Order: sequence, then C-alpha cells, then structure tokens
Amino acid sequence: MSQATVVAFKQSSGRVALRAGDGSFVLAEQTDSTPLREGQNLQGNMNEFGPEVWSDESGQNHYEVFVLGWDLSAEAIEQEM
Repeated sequence: MSQATVVAFKQSSGRVALRAGDGSFVLAEQTDSTPLREGQNLQGNMNEFGPEVWSDESGQNHYEVFVLGWDLSAEAIEQEM
C-alpha cells in the first residue's frame, strides 16, 4: 500500500500524476468519472502495472485507475502529461 499526492490531473485524457513520499512520481490513467483534484492524497497499490482502485484519506471515495508507471522523474511526468 502506497500513499501519494496528486500533482497534476488532465481531464481530457484522464491522466493523473502523483508524487510519492520518496519524491518519485507515479503516472496513471483514471478509468472512472469520480473527480480528482490536485493536492489530494490517495492510497493504494501504485507499484504495479495495470488496473487498481485507490482511495482518499477518508477511505470513503474510491478511484479506478490504470497504473502506467512508477518511480518516475518529474521530467518523465512532464513528457507524458
């Protein structure tokens, strides 16, 4: 279980970038329509390629995503967003 903060969200593509506690970045594509926002803290499996369900800090809101990459640099995120 990882925790990370949303640093960018592109609604047109559904792509979301998160910064993990160690300073690396996670890239995913949201597959549901629950609105995400920058600054939001999410938790879930962020170190495996494929579909996952992440939740916010309250545990009440869930977000379906497809993890595209993890342990990425800020430059890699900028290119992919």
